[in-house]
Amino acid sequence: MPAKPIDNERRACDAVVRVLEERHGAVRANASSPEDDRIGSPVEYVFDLVGQTYALEHTVVEAFDGQIHKDVDFVAFVAPIEGALDHDMPSPGSYRLTFAIHPSQGLKPKRIAEAQAAIIVWVREAAAAMHAECPTVPTRSRGPHGHESHRRGTVEGVDLHLHREIGWSLPEVAYGRVFCGRFAPPDYETLRIERMRAALAKKLPKLQSWKDTGARSVLLLENRDLSLSNHVVILEAAEEALKGRHDGPDEIWLVDTTIKTEWTVWCLMREGLSFPDEETPFRYREFRPEDLAEVGVA
Repeated sequence: MPAKPIDNERRACDAVVRVLEERHGAVRANASSPEDDRIGSPVEYVFDLVGQTYALEHTVVEAFDGQIHKDVDFVAFVAPIEGALDHDMPSPGSYRLTFAIHPSQGLKPKRIAEAQAAIIVWVREAAAAMHAECPTVPTRSRGPHGHESHRRGTVEGVDLHLHREIGWSLPEVAYGRVFCGRFAPPDYETLRIERMRAALAKKLPKLQSWKDTGARSVLLLENRDLSLSNHVVILEAAEEALKGRHDGPDEIWLVDTTIKTEWTVWCLMREGLSFPDEETPFRYREFRPEDLAEVGVA
C-alpha cells in the first residue's frame, strides 16, 4: 500500500509566521491551534503580532482533483523502474520517460510488479535503438542543436513516451540518466481553477469567522507539484477562484515544498494586491524544513 501524503501544514505555518515576524520586527505571542483546542473556528494556527490577531488556515493546492494521492501512487509505481534504469541507460545521452497521470490505475496489485518489469524491458530495448541512431556526441559545428529521438508505446496497458537527448551542451553528469514524469491532463489549467474554487469554498468560511472577530485572515497554500505548478499559475488560479466571493482573506501566502530540503515562501496577495512584496526586501524567503517548528503541537 502506498504511503500517505506528507503532512507539512504546521511547519508551513511556522515559515509564514517567521516572515511576518521579520517584516514587522516583532515576535508572535499567545499562539494556539484552534483546530486542536476546539476553541473557535477550527483553523490551523492563531497568534498575536504587534497587537493584531492573525488566523492562518492551510491547504495543499492541486493542479486537478486527487493529484496529491495520485502523486503518492505515481512515486510508488515508478520508483522500482527508475531504480533499475537510472544511471544505467546507454551513454552518452539523457533520457526522459513520461507516463500517464495515473499509470497504475486499473492494474490489479498482483500485476503491478509484472507491468514494472515489462516497462523496464521496453525502455531498455527502445533506448538501445535510439542510441544506435546517434551513438556519439555531435560536434557543435555539425550539430549545434544536438540530436533528439522519441519512442512511444503501450506496455501492460500503460502509455509511455521515451525521449533521448544528446548534444555538445549536455553535461556529462546527465549521461545515462533517466528522469520520470507524467503527461499533463487535458485542460489542466481549467481543472486547477476548479480545484482552487473547491479549496476556497472549504477554507475561507473558517477564516471569515475569525475575521469577523477582528483577526487578520491568512490563507496558506502549499505547493508540492514541480511538473505542473509554480507561484505564478497558482496566483492566477487563486485570483480567478476569488471572483464573486465576498470572504476573501486579507493575505494569501504560498509555501513551496517541492524541494524537500529547502522550502520557499512568497506572499501572493495582500489586500487584493498581487505579489505585494515584489519590490521589497521580503520578496521571498527560503527555509530548511528541519529548522521549522510543528506549531500548535503539544
